[in-house]
Amino acid sequence: MHKLYVFTVFLSFLFAVFFNIQPSYAVGENIVFSQIQTRSIVGGKASEELIEIYNNSDVDVDVTNWSVTYGATGALDPLTGNLVPTKTLVHFEHSVPVVGNFVVIPKRSSILLVSKAFADSDPKFEYDYIFSSGISDNGRWLSLADDDGLAIDTVEWGTDGISVTAEGGQAALAPTENQLIQRKMIAPGDLQDTNNNFNDFELASSRSIYNPGSIYEMEDICLNIADIQSVIPDGYVADDVRNCSQPPVDICLNLDSLQTELPDGYEVDVNGDCIQIIIDVCGNLEGIQQALPDNMGFDATGDCIVIDRCSNLPEIQTVISDDFEVGPNDTCLLGLLPLQITELLPNAVGSDDGSEFIEIYNPNDKDVNLSYYFIYIGADDEHFYSFPASSYIKAKGYKSFSNADIKFTLVNSTSNVRLRAIDDSLIDRSDVYSNPDDGMAWAKINDIWQYTNRPTPGSENLVSFIEVEKVIVVPAKSSLQPCAANQYRSTETNRCRLIVVATNSVLTPCRNGQYRSEETNRCRNIASDVNALTPCAEGQERNPETNRCRSIMAVLGASDLAPCKAGQERNPETNRCRNVISSVPAAAYAPEQTFEASNNYVLLWSLVGVGAIAIIYGIWEWRQEIVKLVHRIGSFRHFNK
Repeated sequence: MHKLYVFTVFLSFLFAVFFNIQPSYAVGENIVFSQIQTRSIVGGKASEELIEIYNNSDVDVDVTNWSVTYGATGALDPLTGNLVPTKTLVHFEHSVPVVGNFVVIPKRSSILLVSKAFADSDPKFEYDYIFSSGISDNGRWLSLADDDGLAIDTVEWGTDGISVTAEGGQAALAPTENQLIQRKMIAPGDLQDTNNNFNDFELASSRSIYNPGSIYEMEDICLNIADIQSVIPDGYVADDVRNCSQPPVDICLNLDSLQTELPDGYEVDVNGDCIQIIIDVCGNLEGIQQALPDNMGFDATGDCIVIDRCSNLPEIQTVISDDFEVGPNDTCLLGLLPLQITELLPNAVGSDDGSEFIEIYNPNDKDVNLSYYFIYIGADDEHFYSFPASSYIKAKGYKSFSNADIKFTLVNSTSNVRLRAIDDSLIDRSDVYSNPDDGMAWAKINDIWQYTNRPTPGSENLVSFIEVEKVIVVPAKSSLQPCAANQYRSTETNRCRLIVVATNSVLTPCRNGQYRSEETNRCRNIASDVNALTPCAEGQERNPETNRCRSIMAVLGASDLAPCKAGQERNPETNRCRNVISSVPAAAYAPEQTFEASNNYVLLWSLVGVGAIAIIYGIWEWRQEIVKLVHRIGSFRHFNK
């Protein structure tokens, strides 16, 4: 049945190949110049030019990106030996120049090119392309090149028949004032092309009928299929990017979803349905195993066996617990912080049965299953014990197990406890205890193993409680006499001091016409502040601070100092006169302190001068306040009147 399916697909492919044939397009070796006019036949105007290109084959030809170039005879590229064009007259390009768009000239049809002057001379004349005039009568050539720049046809004229660059080494005759050159005709619709310009072209008159408009544009609908597909082939569909493909065929109609290919493990039955091929992949197991069961693999003989993912652990581990990490060589390692043995009570008060305990701390952020651990007791690991089933330690928690929970024995003499993982790795061990007293626990406190008289099974350990003997202190009898009732003893001097009783002071209200001074807290008459002051005597002024009269000379000081006597000078520090000593005689006696009568006048005048300066500065600084005070006094005087 599978062979029948393959044969059906093969026949479908042959049908698509032989019955969906699309038109193909030649490369264009038979596209030739058929007529060249360098001037008007009537009147001889040199700018009225015409070029005709003919498809001399029986197939349509793709001329996309072909070009017509023009040049002078003998203009060759020194490196390649090819003709060097003067200019490009026409470039055949699709109006939408994208991949898949083409310009095609039909079989046995022509393309007509005219100069602008030719088109202007006869507006009714139909043509395909227009170019700028400038074709000379003599010693020139035209070339038709494909999109790779390879020459398809070349015509050279007007070099007296001899030219190394012309086809066949001979150029065509030059056009005359009333004649053009055209390719010779073998039969209607079949032009001569011997690759010899002189033999293939002749002088002729202009034709009365031309057939432009045959060149056309087309689009390739299926870029992914060879040749140009102008329409979508039968049995195909096109997408947005011009790719054509056959719609998918569901070869398994009896199965859900589209099946373009026969699924693995299936075959086609006589009814054309796809049925699963039953294969037992585990012949050593009961029943049919169409796929390898979970957690199983194949051994060397092809049998299905259970895969032990943790070969270092007892029993077969088909699933790796979250508490383990994968190690090398199919081993599993605990991925937890080590549990800690924190407290032992080997010598309980009274009977040890059910009173001894071992405490363990869990430093992890999650609960830990104790089925992965074993307890070993004794110096030589002679005894080991499992934890009770389904035992867990809470995250960051303590848990204790007594010898009623686990049938262990902690000797009262000397021993220690170790904690091992299921992979036999050592997790933690206690320090060795030695002959503990009754009720004394062997505990790890602040990372130090020590004895404590406060066992704390299942909680944080506590240091031993030490009772301190109370000492009664009898104060000595004081020899100080007690203070009187109105006294107290100072803590600084230890002397008796009077107790000062604070009294609340109540001010008597001021009488009418008075106000309380903020400076002295006394009552002052309002009129006494505003009455006119007695003018100061001559040589005096009123002090703005005390409002009293004072001597002007006392403030300003003496303006001129009395000159010093002969043999004296003025001391710049004291402003006093002192004797001038030219030399210091040797003293025959010890120096004694001398006293000079003070010059009170000099000091007085100095003080007067300094005071005057201070008054002037004060008047300037307080000028606005003084003006307001004068106005205020004037207003009160006016009021009293």
